[in-house]
Amino acid sequence: MLTDYASEAWQAKWQDDIIPGFEEEVSPDYTVTAEYVGLQGTGEQRLTTLLQSGTPPEMYFGTITQVADLVAQDQTAPLGDLVSRIEEANGEMYFKSTVTVADSVQMVPHGLYLGGTLNYRQDIYDMLGLSVPETWDQLLENARAISESDETQALGFATAAQPAGKAGSDFANFLANSGGGVFQATEDGGAEIWFDEQHVTESLTVMQDLAEFSPDPSSLNWGSTIENWVAGRIGQCIMNNAWLAGPAYAAGATDVALNTNIAPVPMQSDADPIDRGWALIDGTPVLSGSDNVGGAEAFLEYMYGSPEAQADKNLVEPMRFLPPYQDILETDAYQSAEIFQAEDGYFLDLNRRCFEEIAPNLQSDERPSTVATTYESRFQYDSEMVNAVLVQGNSPQQAYEDGLGRLETIFQEGQELASN
Repeated sequence: MLTDYASEAWQAKWQDDIIPGFEEEVSPDYTVTAEYVGLQGTGEQRLTTLLQSGTPPEMYFGTITQVADLVAQDQTAPLGDLVSRIEEANGEMYFKSTVTVADSVQMVPHGLYLGGTLNYRQDIYDMLGLSVPETWDQLLENARAISESDETQALGFATAAQPAGKAGSDFANFLANSGGGVFQATEDGGAEIWFDEQHVTESLTVMQDLAEFSPDPSSLNWGSTIENWVAGRIGQCIMNNAWLAGPAYAAGATDVALNTNIAPVPMQSDADPIDRGWALIDGTPVLSGSDNVGGAEAFLEYMYGSPEAQADKNLVEPMRFLPPYQDILETDAYQSAEIFQAEDGYFLDLNRRCFEEIAPNLQSDERPSTVATTYESRFQYDSEMVNAVLVQGNSPQQAYEDGLGRLETIFQEGQELASN
């Protein structure tokens, strides 16, 4: 397997617990080899190398966006029966549509990301008398107040603009909250491009405005945003779930962690959005051209096949991933974790609020999911648009025209793959 669950804690979990447990308890004849890869593209590069050499791994841990081209080329095994068995043990799956392409389940879930989440510093809000923003204008007002205040060293917002990664994720959340999107469903159950110029340019413009109150946007991606938050340099940003509270607490920045609060991403004034942002499952596809598809499925069922097993794996990074099944959050195995017992249950309450306040607003069924729309998610044209405006100095209109042209090419490629 290739896995980006590669922290020191995860490597210990793999080598001391999961792999030997599987080999001893389930399949003594199998040997599981883990290769650790990094975030932000290195895993995909390694996977490509293995595919080209004719030695694909059985498993690749990531998201559907990282393997969308393999799904489109029918190189992943359908996993519907396996996921159904895991659901029977763990409860109904949240956002099952995010791992389903053309009615076929393509991944075994590990954890849930709720992208449409504003993380903000409650103590800074209280110090400056700020309210939780509901509109883009209010978000900008808060960003300006934080950056201009002499009472805090934090900047008002973290606006990522590297040409791959978080920039596109943030853009997608702003686009949804403007009332826009990338695709719309057709009457025959397919999809067509719906990438409206007004929604796109307004979303790029608000990111451009927020960049005035941000650390250097060209330096910001997932990891650097987390580092800045932990160091107390940021007052607000978009981040999956309440993730930022976890690294801050682990690093000893207790005041930052206990003042990390969450709310829905603000909307553009007078917008009528289909949903308020994206949700995404992080998990594992099985490559159909690998040597041991059955062994991989047995491994994943061992890894996630009970509430105790699922809770145990989600607790390696308890604030990064939410449990993907409805019964896990309330289990003793999950709630008894040290971090959820600490600080009067503050972190457990944050995760519960993610489900109560953020999740119901995300990922509408009106968003189509086809082979071609999944294939589109593999590409970084959205991050490239943000980079073009915030770093290269292009206008939102020019970035939109370039992005639309790239989207049309990608969508056509996806349609051609789907028809083969």
